[in-house]
Order: sequence, then C-alpha cells, then structure tokens
Amino acid sequence: MKVPRRFALIACTCVVSLAAHSGEAPETELKPAAVAAFKNGLAFVVKQGDVGLEAGVGNLAPVPNATLGSLWIAPNDAGASLDEVVAHRYRVSAQQSLTVLADVLLANAGKVVTIVDNNQKEYTGEIVGFRQAEKSSVVAAQQNSSGESLYSNALSVAPQPRAQPEFLLLKSDGKLLALYFHNIARVILPADPVLQQAQDEERKALRFKIKGETGHANLTMGYLEHGLGWTPSYLVSLQDDKTAQITMQAVLVNDAEDLKDTDLFFVVGVPNFAYSNVPSPMALQQSLLEFMQAASRKDDMSARYSNAIAGQMTMGAPIGGLDQEAVPSFAATTEELKGAQEEDLFLYSRKNVTLARGERATYNVFSETVNYEHIYEWNLEDQPRVDGFGIAQNNLNSGSDRGTKDNIWHALRLKNTTKFPWTSAPTMVISGTKPLSQDTVPYTPKGATSSLKLTVATDIRASHEENEVERQKDLQRRRNYNYDQVTVEGTLTIKNYKSKEVRLSIADRVRGTVESQTDDGKAAKLAEAIAVDNPLSRLTWEVTLKAGEEKIIKYRYKVWLRV
Repeated sequence: MKVPRRFALIACTCVVSLAAHSGEAPETELKPAAVAAFKNGLAFVVKQGDVGLEAGVGNLAPVPNATLGSLWIAPNDAGASLDEVVAHRYRVSAQQSLTVLADVLLANAGKVVTIVDNNQKEYTGEIVGFRQAEKSSVVAAQQNSSGESLYSNALSVAPQPRAQPEFLLLKSDGKLLALYFHNIARVILPADPVLQQAQDEERKALRFKIKGETGHANLTMGYLEHGLGWTPSYLVSLQDDKTAQITMQAVLVNDAEDLKDTDLFFVVGVPNFAYSNVPSPMALQQSLLEFMQAASRKDDMSARYSNAIAGQMTMGAPIGGLDQEAVPSFAATTEELKGAQEEDLFLYSRKNVTLARGERATYNVFSETVNYEHIYEWNLEDQPRVDGFGIAQNNLNSGSDRGTKDNIWHALRLKNTTKFPWTSAPTMVISGTKPLSQDTVPYTPKGATSSLKLTVATDIRASHEENEVERQKDLQRRRNYNYDQVTVEGTLTIKNYKSKEVRLSIADRVRGTVESQTDDGKAAKLAEAIAVDNPLSRLTWEVTLKAGEEKIIKYRYKVWLRV
C-alpha cells in the first residue's frame, strides 16, 4: 500500500508566557456584567471587576474594539478617581507550535532523522538545511561557494504565502544528499524532536492610573462594539377562530467576546449611534493619519465628526478642568438597563447568560394569547395618471381595466394585548402542526393592531377601472399654462366565491380632490408640499361580503390637467 505523501503532525497547544514588566501591575481582564444587544449587530458592553494596582497604576487587557467616544472607565470605590488611561502596545515571549513539515525539519537542524520517499526508500542522516531555486523570505539564507542558497537555521513562523523548498539537504555517511522535498512521504523524528519555536507576539493593553487607591480598585468599563447582536422571530399558533398564541424568540449571535453569567438585554427600537462605524483611537486600530482621513470623508457621519473635532479645537477646554462630578457611573447605567422601558427603546432582559465567542443561542422571550380576526385586504398599487402640478403621466382613456394585476390577500389582523411591543420580525403561522404561511409582522406597539399576510385569496375576484366622466376645458390659467378640470369616476367590482361571509379592507390612492365615495368610504389627504394643484389622497373602505355576493363600489375625484 502506498504511503500518503502528506506529513501529518499533531499540533501541540501553544503555550504563552508573558514577559515580566518591571514595576508594573499584572494585567486584569474585567468580566462582562451586562450587555445590551441591538438588532444591527451593535452591543453596549458593561464590564466590572477588581484590578490590582502598583503605586496606583494598573493594566487592563485585552483592549476592547470600542467605537469612537463610547469607551468609558470609572472607579466604584469611594474617594477614588480616574487620572489617566493610556492605550499601549508591548511584546511577549511565546512558544509557537510547528505544524508545517518544512518548519519542523529546519527546527531540528543538526539532528538525525529518517526520511522515507514515495518509493518506500529510506534515508538516514543529519539535517543540514534546504536548497531552493529562489530565495524565500521565510528562511535564513547562507551562500555556499557556488552561490547556491543553503538554509540550516531554525525558522520563525513564516508569513503567507511561502515558497516550498526544492531540496532537503541531508548529511549521511560523509555525503551530502539532496532529496526532492515534494517526494517525502514520511519522516521519523528523533526521540527528542523540537516541535515548538520561540516567537514574540505583540499585545495591547490599557494602562490606567487611579487617584485615591494604591493596592486595588473596583472598576466599571463600558463601550460600544460590533459583532454581538440579535435577531427576533415570532410563531403564531392559531387556537380557534378568534384566539392565537404568539411566541417571541430571540437568536443571539456572538462574534465579539465570551460571556459568562451575564445580564443580557435585547433592545427593540431604532438606535442612534452617530459614530458607530469609527473605531476609537484607544482601540489602537488606526494610525493618526488613517483616523483623520476617515474623519474627512464626505458623508453625513464624517461631517458630524469633523464638526465635533472643530468644536473641540475652538473651545480649547483643558482636560484638567473636567468636573469630577461628570465622571460616568456605570452603576446607574446598569440599574437603568434593568427597566423595561428606556425612552423610545424597549428592553427584553435575561439573566445569567453564558455564551462563548463564535457561539449562537436561542431564547424564548414571551408566549401569550391574543385575539385576531380574519381579514381580506386589497391594496391597489396604481400610479396616479397626473402629478401634483397637472402634468399627465399617461393618458386618461376610459375603460382601462387596471385591476387585473392586483391581488386580494387573506390576512390575520392581530391585536397586541401583550405586555411587550412587537418588533418587526419574520413570523411563522401554524394551525396545529400544519404550516400556513411566513411573512413579516411590522413593529406593533402595545395596544395597537397589525396585519399579517397568509395567502392570496383566489376565490375572491376583483376588478378596478377609472373613466373620465366630465371635462371643463381651459377653466384656469396658471404659471403660463391652461388647465382642464377633469372629473374621474372609479369603479371597484368585487365578488365573493367563498361559501362563507368575509370582511374586506380596501385601500387606494388617487391624485386629485375626492368628491364622493359609496359604501361609507373614507378619504384622507396625505402630507406633501402645500403648493401642489392635485393633492394626493388615500381612499379606504371596509365592507362585508356574504357568500356569493357581488358588490360595486364607486368614487369620484377631480384633477387639474395641464394642456
């Protein structure tokens, strides 16, 4: 049986040893105490914990990926105040596991190994190095007498991409063997192989100084970051013809950081974080030039940021002049998050959430019984034939049936009698174990009503047409144009082919002044520019159709037409 060509190596766990920092306190990682997650993938993280100090100085790691202006740190101890926070880089010594065959062989240069090629031939000898057709940045080159490159040094971890060696140089029985590297099928290492390699790693930390404390400090840190958000969904289970059980589910997506026994808040509403797409300078992600270039981009967010920077330079307030009473207290913020209503935001809360970075979780938020009714909806989407200033968009020929493309939808009209607002989310409707539909429930405040589409009602037929019934020519002259006044009559024809009575909700838009509607129709002018000649109006009806009944609804409106 042919031996596999690839060399398999079981990686050892990377063991990292921090370099000692002379005169500095050890690093501390604060634990997430509360997280407010938004549907747009932003989260406000509040961390708390005790931090050891050396002469009032402590270190926090890792540095959070905070957004601009959102990183705040506050001591909780009485009489303590935050003097400064410095974001800095430093290097630590680490042991990197070697998982690439070339790295392993070079790390064991000078040791005796046995090489088995694809033809099962064995070669035993001392590793000298590699020979490559071209010099590679991943090895330390040594020139021999003929100008060829020999690589016999142990390698640090190489950047990608990297060139594969052409030959392995092996010293055996007083001879120097050059073995094709790609022909190596198996390697037998000595009893004490080198499988790890020293490497320096760059780390980031926050060094802070506390006034009023020398040994330790209890801190609260808060910041906005990307990568932790949630998405809602609903399940509507029909119990009978009038009641349904609605269940809300929250799916939490955590790509930011580990959570353990954390209070979690799912936020409903429209958040306004003007600088959420700008990294904080304290996150050490950008140079000053990159940071200022981001501020000069010609969009609304950057304009606001540039104005804020300009305002700071104009004011010129010294940092030392900050009032100590203005230092934020995250204890108050955490307490407020426990409330259900925060201004125009609503927060669903769940305690003791444990979720590692990269994991997802589902939580049931609530499940309650609500009332509903079956409703059939016909929303006509016709475009007005004239605009607000009387310019024709298409002709006004009579007898044009525009309703053939319109559908009547069977829907559920749900009344939100729960204790919570309903956020806009995918909603599954079932009856028993049978799926009926899936659509989107719109945002519905407590006490409000919303409609959820089920399916197209094919057994309720409808048609819609508009006809010109009167025209008064050259009735007015405005803006150097003559205008005709046209009276339009619309006709809606609906027939119920079902074997039961149905309620039908109809909505239409017309451009003009509504004069009359049958069947208790209502008209409302929509808000727009005051100067228009033809206002935009919304027409609505709610009618009941008995089984097999046909109903004809009429309306009239007048429009000014420029000629």
